[in-house]
Amino acid sequence: MSRNINGLTPKQQVFCDLFRASEDPEVRGNAKACYMLAYGATARSAEANGPRLLKDKHVAMYLEHKRQEAEAKADVSEERILREVAAIAFLDPADYFDEDGNLRHVKDMPEQARRALAQIEVKAVGSEEAQAFVTRIRHGDKKGALELLMKFKKMLTDKVEHGGEIKTGGVLLVPAETSLEEWQRQHYGSRK
Repeated sequence: MSRNINGLTPKQQVFCDLFRASEDPEVRGNAKACYMLAYGATARSAEANGPRLLKDKHVAMYLEHKRQEAEAKADVSEERILREVAAIAFLDPADYFDEDGNLRHVKDMPEQARRALAQIEVKAVGSEEAQAFVTRIRHGDKKGALELLMKFKKMLTDKVEHGGEIKTGGVLLVPAETSLEEWQRQHYGSRK
C-alpha cells in the first residue's frame, strides 16, 4: 500500500482532510462520518474504525502537526489568550469615555478597552427636529474572565463536599483479600 510523505495511505489522507477541514459541520471532527466517506464503510463499521483510526500514529501525528500549524498561523498562543481574557477581566469602563464623559471613538480608546469591547450600538431616537442618539456599550463577561484567570492561576478549584448523613444499608463491595474491619480502618480510620 502506497503512503505519502506524511506516512498516510490515500484513504487515511482523505479521512484526515475531512476530519480537520470539512465544510460540513456534521462531518468535520466526526470520526465516524469521516470514515464512512473516506472508506465507503457502513455506519456500524465506521463507528468502531473511525475512532480507532484517530489513534493510528501517522494519522495522530498528521492531525497534531496540522493543529499546531493552524495555531501558529492564527497566532493562537497561551500568552495571547491570557492577554485577551485579562483585558476583559481588568477592564476599566472609564476607558470608553473622554475627560468630559463623552464616548470616545473606538480608535481613540486604549487598546485594552478595545479588546474587551463586544458591541457598540448607536440608536437615533426622537424626531428630526429633536433627535438624540442613545449609545449602548457591551463588553465581555468580566466575572467569567476573572473565573478563567483564577482557575488558570489555581486560585479557584472545583470542590465537592458531602454535607448529609451517611446512611447505612445497601451493598458494600470489599476486596476478597481484605476483611471488612480492615477495609473500614483503611477508609474511615479507627472509630471508637
